[in-house]
Amino acid sequence: MQLLSKNSKFHLHWVGVMLTQIGAYFTLIALPWLTLSVANNNPTTLAIIMACFGIPHSIFILLGGSIADKYSPLFVIKLSRFGFACCTLIFALALYFITPSIWLLVGFAIFAGGFSALGFPANQSFIPRIVQHDDILKANVLTMGSSFVIQACAPVMAGFCLLWIKLYLERHGLVNSNIDHLTFAFLLDAALVFIAACCTLKINLGEKNETKALSKTHTLFKTVQTSFHYSFTHQNLKIILLYLMLISILIHGPLLILLPYLVKVTLNMDESALSYLLASQGIGTFVGATLVAVCKPNMQNLGKYILCFDLITAIVFIQLGFQSSLVLLCLSLVTIGCAAGFTVVAGTTWYQVNIPIEKLSGAIAFVLFAIHGLIPLSSMLIGTLIELFNVAQITTVFGTFTAIICFVGLLSPKVRNMGKVLSVDTESKNAPQDITSNA
Repeated sequence: MQLLSKNSKFHLHWVGVMLTQIGAYFTLIALPWLTLSVANNNPTTLAIIMACFGIPHSIFILLGGSIADKYSPLFVIKLSRFGFACCTLIFALALYFITPSIWLLVGFAIFAGGFSALGFPANQSFIPRIVQHDDILKANVLTMGSSFVIQACAPVMAGFCLLWIKLYLERHGLVNSNIDHLTFAFLLDAALVFIAACCTLKINLGEKNETKALSKTHTLFKTVQTSFHYSFTHQNLKIILLYLMLISILIHGPLLILLPYLVKVTLNMDESALSYLLASQGIGTFVGATLVAVCKPNMQNLGKYILCFDLITAIVFIQLGFQSSLVLLCLSLVTIGCAAGFTVVAGTTWYQVNIPIEKLSGAIAFVLFAIHGLIPLSSMLIGTLIELFNVAQITTVFGTFTAIICFVGLLSPKVRNMGKVLSVDTESKNAPQDITSNA
């Protein structure tokens, strides 16, 4: 296999990931803003739309991992990108020609969530197939680090781009409603993802014969079942999955609703302010990813790193609801992003190094499901709670529960040592093995 600097397959994959990430931020800003505009700032409606995006998102993460194991990660990435580009283009055209309704938003959220989630596990399990084992950490730092740089820059770029389009339409008398400029956000997302999909067409791994053999020996249901059994009988993965589910409910789901609500309703600002918050989070994640590259942490201590960073996140999350300054909110998001960036890069490397490659897509799918799968339920809960309690009360309760979980986890040897590899494959080996792995 080629060196990373000369590996054209990796370069094409890297470019595709970056283009997809850039496009995603146009939709990430436009969709909640469009929803609040159509629903007259109703937080419950926002929660429902984000849940419609998240529920199929959760289901297709699991299916995407199993399909990638059964057929090929490359095939799933192509399907995901072309499908998302098509449904986003259709939605943008619909916004241009008809007045948007809640049902139109629901339909787009379901299809876009499904197609975007389909390629998540495949993207993460693809790297070990195209780079050398010793280059996995470097490849992760490059791809995820670039994604985090994009996360820092793309929201601001998207915000200013939408503002410029809005002013241009107003100056030339082309505005029919206050959401016309958002149509261009979805068009740009569709175009960028389509180009990213074309990049995958140039990657050839010669997997055709292998995927035919796999498709004959396993049904899709059997592949999902096997991945589930592996993930929840593997001692490390079982603890990690259960922990991630709790953090997803308490932190990730609430942030999805609270950030746009804080900006539009509490602070009474436009969508550019939301882009600053997302950019701040992106800056933090880049810093966190850089720490992994510089420190090269021992993966045996992964559990301790995750618990400590999430404890910091919980403390910052508590004070998030008390802030009325955009600058202080941005600083808070930098801290949360830094913790997330370190955990994501280190955690992904841990999976890629310690899980057998033939089970990797399915196992990563369950990890991603643990992170994203419960977000729709958490988001709907937050949307309901906002109408009953203020934001400060919600962040205090959820942040305190998270801090307690992290503190108890640090006191428990079983939880804080969840990064120690006890078994390479518990399906074939029941006896624990102590495998030292430095990424």
